[in-house]
Amino acid sequence: MKESEEARILLVDDEERNIKLMKAILNSEGYRFEEAKDGVEALEKAAEFSPSLILLDIVMPELDGIEVCKRLKRNPSTQHIPIILVTFLEDRETKIKGLAVGANDFITKPVDSTELFVRTRNLLKVKEYGDLLEQYNEKLKSDIDKQTEKLREAMKKLAESQERIRHGYLDTIHRLTIVAEFKDQHTATHIKRVGHLCKLFAEKMGLPEDFQEIIFYASPMHDIGKVAIPADILLKSGGLTPEEYGLMKKHTDIGASILRGSDSEFLKMAESIALTHHENWDGSGYTQGLKGEEIPIEGRIMRIVDQYDALRSERSYNKPIDHAEACRIITEGDKKTKPQHFDPGLLLLLSEVEGQLKQTYDAIR
Repeated sequence: MKESEEARILLVDDEERNIKLMKAILNSEGYRFEEAKDGVEALEKAAEFSPSLILLDIVMPELDGIEVCKRLKRNPSTQHIPIILVTFLEDRETKIKGLAVGANDFITKPVDSTELFVRTRNLLKVKEYGDLLEQYNEKLKSDIDKQTEKLREAMKKLAESQERIRHGYLDTIHRLTIVAEFKDQHTATHIKRVGHLCKLFAEKMGLPEDFQEIIFYASPMHDIGKVAIPADILLKSGGLTPEEYGLMKKHTDIGASILRGSDSEFLKMAESIALTHHENWDGSGYTQGLKGEEIPIEGRIMRIVDQYDALRSERSYNKPIDHAEACRIITEGDKKTKPQHFDPGLLLLLSEVEGQLKQTYDAIR
């Protein structure tokens, strides 16, 4: 379809002869015309007719062309319409005012037919290109919206898939921790507590939230290696012989070997905790004799948490003690437990979390 067959022109002038003249000049192009005799009517017709171009006289009663142009350019529904201001005035100030309110071009009366014809065609061509660009942008936006929606849906499915995998890992972890309960029922609540206590220390240390979540689920598997320790040693009420104690210490290596080789961040940390939770800060622990920061932070956290919980819990080999005494032994030491066994930073933190330690222990018994 030709440009002239689509273009609609609104002619605005308070003198009928001027409108007839402009029509006569442009009529050969086959444009569709609409007329307005003043500024108020021009605003109404612009909204109704949706012209491709407006030829707007400046000097008119009620609303002059400058004011009409300003209002049209402020209105989102008409601001894209090109406007040619038509006037007898040729002064610089009038043109500046017209440009300031958004006029696209000027024609001076008496109208020159060639000038009107050329300026009209040029602005209609610009309008056509502008409309094509707008249509392209709308299509592009629509395409982007569709692709974005597809991406959102794909990300949602991926998140759901990852969540299923995560639940699968956590279910595996839960089932592994249950194994330890078969040989010693006293360990059941211990397993539940250590996750909360380890997370508490990790949170107070300002460790990342993902670390806090992982240690919460990984720490209960610290003693999984005890499934390989004979029950008569595990539940012995008296002291262990050197041979029995040597066998008992192997539960760290056994636990790590059970958990080794997984891609899961939960099981990787569980392996680390199982292997290092009996290492001491001063290097006197087992089984590798690691010292200081050679011990991974999760192992150091588990060491102090495990000691606190063990002191407070009833076991076949010891009677439980209260919270205050357990904290005193960890910070001051006794025959078996020494302050130098623990990360100094965690010892300092112990005083800050004492109340929450007691509350957590008492809530899970």
